[in-house]
Formats: sequence, C-alpha cells, structure tokens
Amino acid sequence: MGSVCHNYACLPVAVDRGERIYVWDVEGRKYFDFLCGYSACNQGHVHPKILKAMIDQAQKITLTSRAFHNTALGDFADYLTDLMGYDKLIPMNTGCEADETACKMARRWGYRVKGIPSDQANILFPTGNFWGRSITASGACDDPTRYTDFGPFTAGFELFPYDDVEGLRSMLAADPNICAVCIEPIQGEGGVIIP
Repeated sequence: MGSVCHNYACLPVAVDRGERIYVWDVEGRKYFDFLCGYSACNQGHVHPKILKAMIDQAQKITLTSRAFHNTALGDFADYLTDLMGYDKLIPMNTGCEADETACKMARRWGYRVKGIPSDQANILFPTGNFWGRSITASGACDDPTRYTDFGPFTAGFELFPYDDVEGLRSMLAADPNICAVCIEPIQGEGGVIIP
C-alpha cells in the first residue's frame, strides 16, 4: 500500500471480506466490525436484502443525474418525508455533502428571511465536531490534524465548547448574523461524546 496516500493510522489488520457484522482478515481471523466504515456501513456487510436490492437496481440502471426525472426518486422522497414528518428532502451521496448543503440552505435563509447582510452569515459548530474532510469542514473544526497546512478556509464558521449551553446562548445573543447552529447529537470522531 506504499502508493496509497496516508490518511489514517491503520490498524494491523488486512480485511479480506465481510458478512453482516463480521469481517475476516487475510489469515481467516474473524472480527466484529465495530468501525463500520466510520459509520458508512452501519447496515453491515453483504446483507441479503440489501445485496438483492443493489443487484436488482444495477441490472436496471446504475444512476440517473438529477437533471432527469426517474421512476424511484418521487416514491423515495414521499416515503422518507412521511416517515420523518418533513415537507421536503435533498438526497445526497455523502455526509459531508449533506452538511455543506445544510450550510448553504442556512445561509440562504439567513440572507433572504432573517435579513443578514450579504456575505456576513455565520454558522456555529461545537468543538470536537467531525462532518468530513472538505476544505469547509476542515476549517470548521478544532482538530489540528484536519486543518494544519490546508488553509485558507471558508469564512463564517465559529466554534463553541461542546455541551456548553450558556456559552452557546451568549454567542447567539452577541451575533445577529448567526444563521445556524450545527450539532451532532452524539459526537463520534471525538470519542463518542454524549451531552
């Protein structure tokens, strides 16, 4: 793996295959997969119903651009919005993309509804947050391994101490240009921190 860029300090295990909640290394040792692809694979590996749905879909069409209508998106959106009690949704490929879209939506609301002056909207994030490795996400964190030597970053993001409600209230009262507060209900990257 010498030609793969260093990102994480890998555990000394070479995973070869997985099934449901387990993975096996190249020597055949079986492990519980507690990492789940850093939560990208919480459903487990090779679940028969999910695998069948993937194969069925791939045999029909792999992907349609949002530039086109398709036969599944409307039903999916209706199901999920009914289940969650929301009016609309925007499907995304990644959590980072979803969070950045939420930031864009919050800023647009701030300018159009709250009346924040152009290019002045601020968004608050707690310390210890993790929502991706994009330039914006890296600049909106307090982890030096994610921001050192990667700047300059997107402006308009400020941090408050996680689980400090009074500190958050003070920041909200002091800055009329705050358009959103983005909080992970349970922080995972920082060590499964529950408020």
